[in-house]
Amino acid sequence: MDNHLKLNIYKGMIQYILDSTSYTLKNIADLSGSPLDCIRTIYCHDSVPKSFKSEVQLLKLYQIVLEINMNPKSHPLAGYFHN
Repeated sequence: MDNHLKLNIYKGMIQYILDSTSYTLKNIADLSGSPLDCIRTIYCHDSVPKSFKSEVQLLKLYQIVLEINMNPKSHPLAGYFHN
C-alpha cells in the first residue's frame, strides 16, 4: 500500500480516537503496543516510521472505540469514553 495512503489512514484513526475518547497520544501508544515516538511521528510529523509494526493493534483499538461509540449502552467499556 502507498505510504501516503497508510499515513492518512493511521492519522485518521488516531484523530478519531483522540476526538471520541479522553485518550492522549501516550494512551494510544500504550494500548496499541506502539512506541510513543511512532505514534507522534505519524500524528505530528506526517510520516510513517519504518519501525512501525503495530498497525494491526492500532486498527483493533480503533475498531473497539468505533464499536463503543456506535452502541455505547451495551458495551462494558463504555464508561471509559466520552462523546
